[in-house]
Amino acid sequence: MSTISFEYFHATAALPQGVNPLPYFRERDHDVPVRVKPDVPLKYQSLMGLDCGRRMLPYRMQDRYDRNRQEQDIPAIVMENEFLKATFLHTLGGRLISLIDKENSKELLHCNRSLQVGNLATLDAWFAGGIEWNFGQYGHAFTTSSKLFVSIQKDAEGKDFLRLYDFEPCKALWWHIDFHLPKDSRQLYAHVGVYNLEDKRTSLYYWTNTAIEMSDDTRVLASSDKAVYLDPFATKGTRLFGYMQMPNMDIFKNIDASYPNQFDASNEYFFTCENESMPWECALGGDGTGLYEVSTPLLGYRKMFCWGNHAGGKRWQRYLAPDSNSEYVEIQSGLACSQLHGYFIEGNSSLSWTQAFGSLAVNTQEVHDASYALASKAAGRAITKQIDTTTLQRMHERFSLASQIEPGEIIQRSTGWGFLEKKLKGYSLPRAFVFDKISVRDEEKPYHIFLEEGKLPVMDLTGLPLAPPICSEAWKERFLLALQNPDLTDTEEATIKHYLGIIHLELEEVSCALTLWLECMAVLPNAWTARNLAVLEGRRGCLAGSLQWYALAATLPGFTLDPCIAEEYCKLLVDNKMVEQARSIFDTLPQSWIETSEKLSVPRAQLAAMQGDAALIKALVLDKELGHIREGDAPLNDLWLAYNVITYTKEQKVEATQEVIERVKKLYPIQAKYDMNMFE
Repeated sequence: MSTISFEYFHATAALPQGVNPLPYFRERDHDVPVRVKPDVPLKYQSLMGLDCGRRMLPYRMQDRYDRNRQEQDIPAIVMENEFLKATFLHTLGGRLISLIDKENSKELLHCNRSLQVGNLATLDAWFAGGIEWNFGQYGHAFTTSSKLFVSIQKDAEGKDFLRLYDFEPCKALWWHIDFHLPKDSRQLYAHVGVYNLEDKRTSLYYWTNTAIEMSDDTRVLASSDKAVYLDPFATKGTRLFGYMQMPNMDIFKNIDASYPNQFDASNEYFFTCENESMPWECALGGDGTGLYEVSTPLLGYRKMFCWGNHAGGKRWQRYLAPDSNSEYVEIQSGLACSQLHGYFIEGNSSLSWTQAFGSLAVNTQEVHDASYALASKAAGRAITKQIDTTTLQRMHERFSLASQIEPGEIIQRSTGWGFLEKKLKGYSLPRAFVFDKISVRDEEKPYHIFLEEGKLPVMDLTGLPLAPPICSEAWKERFLLALQNPDLTDTEEATIKHYLGIIHLELEEVSCALTLWLECMAVLPNAWTARNLAVLEGRRGCLAGSLQWYALAATLPGFTLDPCIAEEYCKLLVDNKMVEQARSIFDTLPQSWIETSEKLSVPRAQLAAMQGDAALIKALVLDKELGHIREGDAPLNDLWLAYNVITYTKEQKVEATQEVIERVKKLYPIQAKYDMNMFE
């Protein structure tokens, strides 16, 4: 018998506590520059970096959290049959946090019960563990720490299955994942459907990220022995791909790259399985057991990511799971050659694929044979005994039919954007989706009223701004139409111009945004519009203009309601070594902001380094554990060095020459608790 039940997942957790009120505009460079080494085949050089520049609107940054973990029961949905027990965190992106092989009483995933969010996702807040479903933009999903639509379904035979679904407003895509666990199945199935209802094609990003417990003898194998890899030692800021024949990687000598814990730096490589009828990947321990996953051919690439067996990598593992001693490796599955390779979904079309996850046991000697080819073949034979191409294709066809069943019992809703988009465009949605009026939350209600009446509530200068609108041509046209209403008051018109300006700048229509925001400021001078003008000037390369608008914002209504504008202003001043101006601004800010906001405390500590104030550096950052360190950043390196250089030169009464700085580096190497280096 297969069941679906509502339970709780007990964890020690520090989860997001709110969102940043500012709109964060997409990077000016929509594509990311990527280079390749001469050995990378030409077929893996197309669409590199396509649409990988950071973007997020209309989503807002989830940067409000701390490291004060508390024991709590997190709502969970459990699917279970005789062989498997799967636990989903439906309030946290539908994360499959646990998959238990009941026959062997074995947890197949990295079931993290120390959920400490950190700055790794597109919207900032991300946590480690389980299986994550990444739709949207390069990086971790927009919804990885948020609610989704969730429904309990019945298929044609009356069997229950679970559906996660949502509208992705950044790229105007509609998607669902149906999870099936038939009563006699040793595999959990995930059937994915994604729809582009627009007339033109758009970029599509999808990767399944699976975290699995790792030890020194964990081995990662896949259905291909060829892979492309990112060179972690390339010049900083450079993405450089190489090509490898497993298990050899030319940048790491004398290691078997299929054993993740042999790497002395964070590392990732991508298996090219696109020619396989059933691409697969597995991670197996020293005893030959572990988890495998397979898919229909469309999901044709696989990835291995590890933090690395070095001080910085170990520190990252503890940083993300502070109350745990376990370590993990990620095996991932995607549509494109790598996460830095683009992929398109054509207009008025849909794509679907099916994955299966299960427990695997392979002869220990075979799976750990010195020959990668022999080990991979042994794993492949064991997998095909569990599931073969014919079976997977049959299940895919069955689940495709079930995906056309309308959502039945909707047990959770996410945002109202799907309902509003449907209302704006008059869509008849695929049967997999229901987006009802009930889903419109308070923060989207002004846009619902806007679609019906052509007006937004006049900007409240004593409150935070509305959530940003969807930044598309269709929404822009509706805003432009609203401005033609002759009955608008000056303040109603100014309010519409503020939010239309956000759409224009996101669409790279800079002069239109500038005009609208200047007109808004003439009627409703406020910190939020002034901040947007500061960002606009910065994008145009005008530092003086940007600083001028930030300075004005600091004097206007709204600035004191939230530290977010001050965070940007102070960072800009410190980054440009404007010591006196930065000190002056910091002195006007509430001390509570500097104590609670790392986006203020870190720049203030950097300013203290310029001022030779070692005690303040220590108090602001070295005596605390920072919670918002971005993956790939190591902000404490320079501050640790500055603290010790200042202290040493004062004690020894010497100047901070380069020779003295090098001596201090040797005398005071960075302590493990501050070491967030991924590649050194």
